Amino acid sequence: MNYEDHLEAMIDKVGLNNVLDHLVNVCYYKAEHLRTNWQDENMAKSWERDGKRLDVLVSQLENTGG
Repeated sequence: MNYEDHLEAMIDKVGLNNVLDHLVNVCYYKAEHLRTNWQDENMAKSWERDGKRLDVLVSQLENTGG
């Protein structure tokens, strides 16, 4: 089973919004980890930016009923 199959199975099980919501959390967790353990502010900001983008997408999907 490849990554796409795993993602599809997760989406089928819990829904796209929930999967995206968890990805948002992963992005923010990764950003904090990079700050705390590696003092890598640039990479942390990049992960936060990705988290914010995904968060916007989740909001848009919720507003459109997707």
